[in-house]
Amino acid sequence: MNTMKTPVTASLVLILLVASQVCADQADSTKESKEEQYFVIETRHRLHPKFSQIDTVAMNGVFYIGEEEYKGELIAFNPHLGITMEGEALQMSDTLYNPAVRIRVSLDDEIQQESWGFSVLSSPHFRREDLLAFRLVDFRVGEKYIKAPARK
Repeated sequence: MNTMKTPVTASLVLILLVASQVCADQADSTKESKEEQYFVIETRHRLHPKFSQIDTVAMNGVFYIGEEEYKGELIAFNPHLGITMEGEALQMSDTLYNPAVRIRVSLDDEIQQESWGFSVLSSPHFRREDLLAFRLVDFRVGEKYIKAPARK
């Protein structure tokens, strides 16, 4: 009987070792993909031109603006943003030609504005009715998108 238990026990141990390694590999893969994605966002204020804040945010991440009265949330990334004449945002391709992030700003859980933060423009762009403007300073999105060719 002991000879019967030994192969079963050895097989069970082997299965457990393989399963634990698979789980560890999946956890490392998830950890790496989350770590390699980030967005560095500059926030500017229309009424206070000297105000500038830099935050590093994950997708769907929340950051506080100023002294924590305004809450920003990164809600979308578009690698090649195009905007129609009607104001509809389009993803023109998977190539990083015009990368932009969409940020929702709320105050006391009431949405105040939603704005795009562009990477290509040299400074944040204020829409007429917005108090805050954003610029995508740096980002890492892994291998999901195609790197744009160097500009001449």
